[in-house]
Amino acid sequence: MARLGVGIDLVGRGPELAALEAALRGAAAGRPAGVLLAGDAGVGKSRMVTETVERATAAGFTVLVGRCLDTADAALPYLPFTEIAGTLAAARPEIVAERPALRRLLPGEVVRDTTPGDDSGLGQLRVFDAVLSALDALSARSPTLLVVEDLHWADRSSRDLLVFLLSRLTAQRLVVLATYRRDDLHRRHPLRPVLSELVRLPTVERLELEPLGEAEALELVRRLAQRWTDGALTEDQLRRIARRSEGNAFFAEELVTAGSSGVPEGLAEVLMARIEALPAQTQRVLRIAAVSGRRVRHERLAAVSGLDDEDLDQALREAVAQHVLVLDRPGDPTADGYVFRHALLREAIYQELLPGERTRLHARHAEHLAAKAEPGSAAELAHHAYAGHDLVRALAASVVAADEADARSAPAEALFQLERALELWHTVPDPETVTGTCEAAVTRAASWYASHAGDPDRAVQLGRRAVELAEADKDDLMTARCARGLAQLLLDLPGHEPEALATARRALALLTEQPPSADLAWAHCTLARAFWRVDRPADADEHARAAVAVVDGMDLTGSLQHRAGEAIGAEAIGAKADGLITMSICAQHIGEDELSLRLVRDARRLAHRAGHQTVELRSYYNLGLQLFDSGRLAEAAEVFREGEQRAEEVGLGWSGYAIDLRVVHVLTMYQLGEWDRAEAAARIAGRAVSATVGSRLAAAGMLVAAARGRLAEVERQLAELANHSSADDQVMVLAGIAGAEAALWAGDPGEAARRVAAAIRGLQGVLERHLGTIALAAVGIGAQAALVGSGAVPAAAARAEAERLAALAEDAAAHGMPRSSRLGPEGRAWLAWARAELTRLTGPDPAAWTAAITAFEYEGGRPGAPGYRQGCGLLRRAEARLARGEPAVGAVADDLTAACATATRLGAEPLAGAARAAARRAGVRLASPAADRAPAGDPLTPRERAVLGLVAAGRTNRQVGEELYISEKTVSVHLSRVMAKLGASSRTEAVSVAYARGLLTPSTD
Repeated sequence: MARLGVGIDLVGRGPELAALEAALRGAAAGRPAGVLLAGDAGVGKSRMVTETVERATAAGFTVLVGRCLDTADAALPYLPFTEIAGTLAAARPEIVAERPALRRLLPGEVVRDTTPGDDSGLGQLRVFDAVLSALDALSARSPTLLVVEDLHWADRSSRDLLVFLLSRLTAQRLVVLATYRRDDLHRRHPLRPVLSELVRLPTVERLELEPLGEAEALELVRRLAQRWTDGALTEDQLRRIARRSEGNAFFAEELVTAGSSGVPEGLAEVLMARIEALPAQTQRVLRIAAVSGRRVRHERLAAVSGLDDEDLDQALREAVAQHVLVLDRPGDPTADGYVFRHALLREAIYQELLPGERTRLHARHAEHLAAKAEPGSAAELAHHAYAGHDLVRALAASVVAADEADARSAPAEALFQLERALELWHTVPDPETVTGTCEAAVTRAASWYASHAGDPDRAVQLGRRAVELAEADKDDLMTARCARGLAQLLLDLPGHEPEALATARRALALLTEQPPSADLAWAHCTLARAFWRVDRPADADEHARAAVAVVDGMDLTGSLQHRAGEAIGAEAIGAKADGLITMSICAQHIGEDELSLRLVRDARRLAHRAGHQTVELRSYYNLGLQLFDSGRLAEAAEVFREGEQRAEEVGLGWSGYAIDLRVVHVLTMYQLGEWDRAEAAARIAGRAVSATVGSRLAAAGMLVAAARGRLAEVERQLAELANHSSADDQVMVLAGIAGAEAALWAGDPGEAARRVAAAIRGLQGVLERHLGTIALAAVGIGAQAALVGSGAVPAAAARAEAERLAALAEDAAAHGMPRSSRLGPEGRAWLAWARAELTRLTGPDPAAWTAAITAFEYEGGRPGAPGYRQGCGLLRRAEARLARGEPAVGAVADDLTAACATATRLGAEPLAGAARAAARRAGVRLASPAADRAPAGDPLTPRERAVLGLVAAGRTNRQVGEELYISEKTVSVHLSRVMAKLGASSRTEAVSVAYARGLLTPSTD
């Protein structure tokens, strides 16, 4: 886009341009980056983008640019990405052709989602995944620069898509550059929380573009004056303009243009002084253009202005000559519009409109759009009709605009349109005729969109209102559908199970006298899930079976082969598959494992046949989970892998069940001892997993980090998760275990105990008796034993707390949720571990540790290769035997050798160090010579080891320097290097890590 400043060399901005060039170089080498370029309006963000694009193009980058526009309340979804998709389709049509979901972003396209039922709500994930996949493919061919300008005007779906992309930068040759106005971000601006999330990502950098300094501002003004006024301004005028510009490049340009005719006081006055100097006809056309937006097509200006071609061309020629408007996409023969040279020009003109003038112009724009009736224009029509006080047209257009937003998989924008429709519903006569639907249906749809836009509380509020409206209309089918939707929403909110159950019962009661239908089958499925959630498995099984029976009673012959009955047939078969899954869960509950597996496999086959992908992924998840709970870890891992692959195939790699599949896959690989693969899977979204979609995945990955001694990494992840308060019970359990164990390895049992207590409190807020309490209590008992060992807590107090935790574990094992008729292998193993940990306080008992080791035999993955928990148990059993006075030979040596070998194989350095330290204390020479010394490749130099040893003995830096005859500053340098090598964030943590790894022994002083 042409600017007055373009054509002169860039003034200043050296550090910022260097940072952008570094990002480009890094991306070319496979290190992707996101850059958020912030600055006040007019400070020069667009010029920096222009410079970056030129450099990227010269370096062989493919460049894609999308611009957000100030569309007020038009809520046009994916506006910048529509521009990007259009460019991509023109330049690389095969990339778009291979990804059908991208068609939803193409200009003028309205692509309906044909997936059945609730799966249509996953369309946004398909769009996101398609954009990411396209950028992956594009950047594999050439490094790519993706630019999103004016992010402060971005719609909700565009903001969400940008977060999705930036949180998944891994090894692409890609730079994502986004600009935004810093001065526009008021306290409640929706971009603020997005920026807070993005700047925590390690691949994202924020550049603040400050005003130019005095000397730079004067140099810019000189160059502008030389180019645009032929040196007509005096030196005094140049300096005055430079001072008045306050380093704002756009203000400087406008002041130079104002020249010597007197300099107005403010930017708005400067801009309007230029506009008011134009001919009256040109000013009128600019007012029409300002109401249209920053971009306006020629044919619209002609229609709304009513001018003949010659008069309109003359007015536009003057606006272009005076640099108020510029041609949109100059050089493109298909372009037929104009753009305000800067958004501030358009804003100044629009703000000067009189209220009546503004209303009339909006109304004329609405009339033109209604007459054209172009696909995809309903949101803009609704905006202009609303602003033009044409409420009937605004209501009708808002409903259509929601449908168009849904076709683009933009639930937030669809919700906006429907909420405006509901606002207008009672202000117009006969709204049902105007819209072709009823208020209950509109409210139900708004509830559905609110849920998929990530606002569950609003979704429930709208869902309740939809039920009330449908009941008032005495429409049983609509009431049942609204009630079922509300029940499903409530089941996703902890603590709402009783209301969900009552609502699901209401939905079913309205359909029981109806003939078999997909609605009736799904009502039974929803009630079955509600009964399961309130621990009534027999009732859950009854209604799951009823759902299957309903579908079996329907005539679905050929429904999946003929489009007329395709949707009904797919919905019905999806309901049957969902019912079979619940039946499978109930069968497992009563110990019918083989029946359970057969049912869930049948469900998977049916869901695949019906194309009901949510149910299909649920079947993969439950099949793998049942195998996992039965201790068949290798089989479970294969099912989880297949499920993840299927999710990727259908573009749902980041849906809820796909995330759950990844989490349990990570946990399975962790227990199988395949830690490298587990870590790779946990980091599949990049070095940081967005907590909004991947907190479970991040928490699962922390288990390996803690076991391998990367304690600082665990602390960073805990802090990241703490920034996103969550009621997710799985996150509480995983993060609680990993955080507590990291604290134990760091030598801080008090913090470990606090983390366990916090996690248990969190679980009790979700379920009074949660099975996850068993593992947390086991780790917490170990923390109490460690507190006694460190002398921090009296033995009696620690034993009382440990016994309380043990009682919690026993109670959870007997009554905890979610549960089946018997405790699975993992639950039994953790219960045995809790009992064994308690013996560290009540009296050493090797037999208790033998029971715990045996209980964890399902881990490890192959015979003769103990798993991690077994390795820890071998160490504890050796300690118990030594405490009982057994000789430090034979069984003790065997246990310590096996523990050290297991830790070495897994890379569990803290465990290996602890086993070596125990062997040294007992005078045991481990079977492997390598196991009895510090690990190979000891990172510390002799001097660093000496410094750290004295720090461990309680010396200050000055005392260390005096003993070693070195300066205090040199001691500080050595400690900094030690902390860096050990991944520690403090000298205390460095000492703890060194002890855990066997780099220091208690005798070091």
